[in-house]
Amino acid sequence: MKRWILGFALLPTTVALPARAADDGPGCAHAARLEVVAMGTQVRATICPRPSDADGSAAQTATKTVADEFARLEALWSSWRPGSDISRVNAAQGKAAAVAPETLALLRTALLASKQSAGLFDVTFAPLGEVWQFDTPPGSHEPTRLRRVPTKPEVAARLARVGWRHVVVGEKSGTLQLARPGMALNLGGIGKGAAVDAAVALLRRQGFIDFAVQAGGDLYCAGHNGGRPWRVGIAHPRDKGKLLGLVLVRDAAFSTSGDYERFAIIDGVRYHHILDLRTGWPATASQSATVLAKSATDAEILTKWAFIAGGQSGLDVLAGRGAKGVVVDSAGKVWTSNGLQVLPAGP
Repeated sequence: MKRWILGFALLPTTVALPARAADDGPGCAHAARLEVVAMGTQVRATICPRPSDADGSAAQTATKTVADEFARLEALWSSWRPGSDISRVNAAQGKAAAVAPETLALLRTALLASKQSAGLFDVTFAPLGEVWQFDTPPGSHEPTRLRRVPTKPEVAARLARVGWRHVVVGEKSGTLQLARPGMALNLGGIGKGAAVDAAVALLRRQGFIDFAVQAGGDLYCAGHNGGRPWRVGIAHPRDKGKLLGLVLVRDAAFSTSGDYERFAIIDGVRYHHILDLRTGWPATASQSATVLAKSATDAEILTKWAFIAGGQSGLDVLAGRGAKGVVVDSAGKVWTSNGLQVLPAGP
């Protein structure tokens, strides 16, 4: 049986690596493909033509629409850009700053997730980035390198500036305000998923049914790939190039977080970018967490929440929010949600 890579190839920084199909056939004919760097990661899309677009010209035009949407949202949400909504809120330090409706809506979603997760998910983690240097500069998808392990006092001082409860949303004024001195927002844990969802909404409004949009580890698959299901691989977190299995994804989002995406091993200890905000240090319960959810925004939030919770607790988080997933705990044990079919990856 012939094997091939899906039209969108998943990235080395994505824990679903590589995505491989397991049926004969080339996928949809005349598919349009996009590959750009945005939001500090690779953005890729495969768009299958509509029935009335036999040569794929409309699908090709739609790739530019997707790229433009990512660029527009990056300009609003990037903490690297001085004029972005997030940078202006951070710079205001205690004063209210006007933001775009999309930014306000995303903060509502983020703050609700923070409340529901008791702060395990929190977009005010940015001060910790000053010592845990795993951020990604604009125009690149390569993270900065951790050169030394911060001291406990350094972590504690920055953790004191973290707290979702101190973000004030001005519903009538359309503003955001950081009420605690030294606070800062970073949408790196939710923005890519939200941008994927925005691109999905644009494509649906244009009448496209079969497509896939990916930003780093956040992916949405709509419809079919040439009449066949989209199949996405779950990478083994310790055996590079090996898959734990394949998952069929249709009209759903797929997201993975792992301790091997952005990490450093110093003095034999693995340090990574997913922080447990109860301690300010890298979370220790999991090696990876993969989530299948209704939207890419939900999936991106839940994959981090489940990763920090770990094991059965991580699966319980997903079950309580209508999602399913696979969690590999710190000992390497694989936990899979009831009802989620994980297919063998093959040789």
